[in-house]
Amino acid sequence: MEKLIADLLATSPIGIAVLDSQLRYVHINHQLADSNGLSPEAHIGRTPRDVLPEAGPGLEDIMHQVMTSGLAECNFEASAEIPPGSGCITYWNASYHPRFDKQGEPCGIIAMVEDISLKKRAELAIRVSNERIRKVLDALFTFVGVLSREGVLLEANRAPLEQAGLELAEVQGKLFWECYWWDHDPLVQSELQQAIARAASGETVRYDVVVRMKNDSRMIIDFMLRPLHDEDGTISNLIASGIDITDRKQNELALQISETYFREVVESTPDGLMMVDQHGIIRLINTRMEQLFGYSRRELVGEKLSSLLPDHFRSTHDSYVTQFFTAPSARGMANRKPLFAQRRDGSQFPCEIGLNPMQVGEEVLTLACISDVSERYYAKLELEKALQEKTVLLGEVHHRVKNNLQVISSLLSLQSRNATAEVNKALLDSQNHVRSMALIHQLLYERNDFSRIPMSVYVERLIHLLRDVSTGYGNHIAFSFQRAGEEAYLELQNSIPFGLILNEIVVNACKHAFRPGRPGKVAIHMHSAASVVLEIRDDGQGCPPGVSLGHASTLGFQLLPMLSEQLKATLTLETAPDQGCCFTLTIPDLIRE
Repeated sequence: MEKLIADLLATSPIGIAVLDSQLRYVHINHQLADSNGLSPEAHIGRTPRDVLPEAGPGLEDIMHQVMTSGLAECNFEASAEIPPGSGCITYWNASYHPRFDKQGEPCGIIAMVEDISLKKRAELAIRVSNERIRKVLDALFTFVGVLSREGVLLEANRAPLEQAGLELAEVQGKLFWECYWWDHDPLVQSELQQAIARAASGETVRYDVVVRMKNDSRMIIDFMLRPLHDEDGTISNLIASGIDITDRKQNELALQISETYFREVVESTPDGLMMVDQHGIIRLINTRMEQLFGYSRRELVGEKLSSLLPDHFRSTHDSYVTQFFTAPSARGMANRKPLFAQRRDGSQFPCEIGLNPMQVGEEVLTLACISDVSERYYAKLELEKALQEKTVLLGEVHHRVKNNLQVISSLLSLQSRNATAEVNKALLDSQNHVRSMALIHQLLYERNDFSRIPMSVYVERLIHLLRDVSTGYGNHIAFSFQRAGEEAYLELQNSIPFGLILNEIVVNACKHAFRPGRPGKVAIHMHSAASVVLEIRDDGQGCPPGVSLGHASTLGFQLLPMLSEQLKATLTLETAPDQGCCFTLTIPDLIRE
């Protein structure tokens, strides 16, 4: 009997153990012993709690219940960490049957145990894999669904459900074309139904379609149906997928509209436009270019830009193109010398060209804007010719005015020869005034600029004239002039009062500032900043008491405030006995260099 039990245990495909009434192992085969992590011999005489400290107490409870009730406990699962602390869990499918003695009383347990660890681990791996796949699919914004061959929706990932505000249960098990996404339009449903039939026959179907989403909104998707084959090559399911291309479609529409607008703008612009590559080949032109040069679009596109230039310029133009594309930069038309282009009939016309380099893909192209400036060019030539004639005429006028003033000065000089001393001084003053005005016209004529004269040049030349006549007042007077700051310019209408003021102050110093027989010094300093400040200082005896600007017996002192007002300037006088006089003339808003 013992041998029979041993043979039965050894040949059994599942684990079997026999336990006595004290739940001690009496017999155990290798299948179950190995599953418990011990040898068969190590089990004999020990209880389950001795062999499996973690799971044994629970198993013994079940065994006691079986012996008490006399009823078997079948197909329950148990597990334990074997060996303890290893982290490796062993799973069993167990059945406990009661043993009876000759009197029919329970006297032990027959345990039949199947190790299902591999099965459990495989199920767990499959579950983990499925969960991972589900997480991946749910993380995708791509719409993914699994259909039966008949078009019934079996599974869908999260993206299409959330976008439509749906739960999976609302669409699972329904015909796909009857689901919320498609039932807004019977034509869309019919198209989908036909696509499912084609996919079920082995064809991959792809097209753009409008589907309904949350709040009855619409979305354009790139939709695809693909058959899924099993190991035998039979179509088992259909995989539906879709990508939201609403933005792309809108961008394509916007681009199409933009291109239409661009073409309309290019075609309607009054200037000629053409796109040229780095080899000087014309890639694109507008209608105005056809009108400007007399060529058709077909004749110009693909030709070299140099074919639109005069013969004498074509040989050097290619080098200019190469130089430009070496360091391309935008070049506007403003302040550029007109170029000459050549029409189909050989006639030439002046034009201005603006260049704007553009990066198109990996290629650098240049958009050239060509304007026919014939009317402005020839009008400018006429204007320059007229201006030159007027310049010559105006120069002649100033020259004649200067000569006439010099004639007047000479007449005054002749008149003074037979005049009394007092009259002679008056004539000398008048002669100085005439000379200061003649000097202005002389400078205008010499510089060939009839709008303005440099202030420092005028002061220096006027001082030179006054130095020559200073001996007429009986004194040897030294003159000096210094300038600080940038140059300032006198317009024609300001130069006369300025010259008369300077003449009057310097001549007055020559006449009255110095005692007879004593040398004197007149220093002029010009400073140009926000305003032009002119200081005229002498080291003479100073003005007599009671003499001030506008209140003096001399005509010159009475004219100084009026002349200053014409200049929109301010004139001040500082004087002290034996310390000389200092006149300060402040002129705002003069032309700067």
